[in-house]
Amino acid sequence: MPEILPDDVQALRDALEASQDQVTVTLSLTRKSAEKVLDLLEAEHSTGAVVVPVKDLFTSTEAATMLGMSRPTLMKLVDAGAVEHVRVGTHRRITMRAIVEYQRQRQLEHEKSVAAAEDFRSNITFGGNQ
Repeated sequence: MPEILPDDVQALRDALEASQDQVTVTLSLTRKSAEKVLDLLEAEHSTGAVVVPVKDLFTSTEAATMLGMSRPTLMKLVDAGAVEHVRVGTHRRITMRAIVEYQRQRQLEHEKSVAAAEDFRSNITFGGNQ
């Protein structure tokens, strides 16, 4: 039995096209596929879900899209050493680990900036009151 059942995929596509709101569809899934769907729904409910391709090496265009930036911006980061890469022939490829690490670093920097701004704001006095 194949893991992805083509009739069920088409049934889901048809249901999505037919409705703008709630979608009701009955699927027959393998246990492994059902577990993946459950994991995705639980992740979306608790922290927000992100679907990431299984492959590990991405072109600069793919990596830039995943990071929400332009390819030239990503290439500047690669050239500056802020995003690790590997060479495949004459091409540069970005590993999934490097993408996740850059996102994590960017999030930490954002959190530090927010904390610094909050600290600054809490130390401001108005009208000579100290």
